[in-house]
Amino acid sequence: MGYCVELVRFTVAESDVDTFLERRQEAIKEVKAAHPALWSVPLCSRRDDGTWVDVWIYESKEAADAANADAENLPRFLAMAELLDDIEIEATDMPERAVSPL
Repeated sequence: MGYCVELVRFTVAESDVDTFLERRQEAIKEVKAAHPALWSVPLCSRRDDGTWVDVWIYESKEAADAANADAENLPRFLAMAELLDDIEIEATDMPERAVSPL
């Protein structure tokens, strides 16, 4: 059984970047508290074209689906999401053996 990796692509107005990054930290804490199967949120970066990529990893697709279905009940997550435009989410399967040990 593998992990579910959500690759989230979006844009953020330049004037909102600092606020987005602050709200993102609060959103991660809130989602993790409500959905302990959120395994990791290891990457958020801005691409050369100005779009962003954020990676959310859940223990399973079912766990990711449950967290997504609960988004309307997570005010800190919604506060972060309101700053995002042009959102695209791609859910992928990451086999356990693909996890890189450090």
